[in-house]
Amino acid sequence: MMVEGTFSSLLAPGLNDVFHTAYDEMPQMWDQFFNVEGSDRAYEEDLSWAGFEPFQQYGELEDIELRDANEGYTTKYVHRKWGLGYQLSRELVDDNLYSGVIDQFPAMLARSARATKETVASSVFNLGFSGSYTGGDGKALFATDHPLAGAGGGSATNTFATTRALSHSALKEAITAMKRTKADDDIFTPIVPAILLVPDDLEFRAREIVGSTQVPYSADNTPNVISNAVQVASWSYLTDSDNWFLLAPKAQTRLRFFERWAMEQVMKDRVENQSMIHLAFERYSFGWSDWRGTWGVDGA
Repeated sequence: MMVEGTFSSLLAPGLNDVFHTAYDEMPQMWDQFFNVEGSDRAYEEDLSWAGFEPFQQYGELEDIELRDANEGYTTKYVHRKWGLGYQLSRELVDDNLYSGVIDQFPAMLARSARATKETVASSVFNLGFSGSYTGGDGKALFATDHPLAGAGGGSATNTFATTRALSHSALKEAITAMKRTKADDDIFTPIVPAILLVPDDLEFRAREIVGSTQVPYSADNTPNVISNAVQVASWSYLTDSDNWFLLAPKAQTRLRFFERWAMEQVMKDRVENQSMIHLAFERYSFGWSDWRGTWGVDGA
């Protein structure tokens, strides 16, 4: 934290404590899904490569066939600056209102910072079906026609072709589809999802589906084969009340967060009007380098 001026120096310790207390009062959700990395550049680029086809049979004294690696797609992460601040007049402090009013300001600033990061992070999912928000392969995060960069070409999917409400059968189909994920070389790369990510409106339904020992909403005594198969995570910043998502363990996805500037605070006197300004700012980017490890459903 940078502090300039006598006025600011008197207030800085208390305001800083309130800021950090408020910022940490609720757990963050975004870092459960995104891999956190640092950056020392204006932007980061992530280049993918397609793997090789299956081994080829060869006979006695025959050469093993050689293949060139196929370049995949380049994803660019441009770090954006986010910040906000407020101004305190000398009169507000001198009139003995510090404990009643002023300590609310850094708390509100901290909550704003936290909400902004959650909003930016959740936009990766909220815009995950939008053709105007695309990844390195030119497709939305959730698409039925992700192009395969391998020599054989083709495409792959990480969503259903039609809208599907969250249900026991739809969830089973999505889990099965993720286990049949293919890499760019058209080789199976089975993925076992770990998280069922839902908006608040679907949380209880999701818990009923994966938390019961029998198939829910059925009179039959059929065992629930996906009981506790995934962990339910409800995220208030998901804006569509019907959409739901399956995610592999974080380390097995390419959902990425780059921090260019960690949260910084500046408190500085303004002599010309006898006030103090308190600013907070950071610089970061969210995105994805590969759709594998994710499955999104446009709910009914």
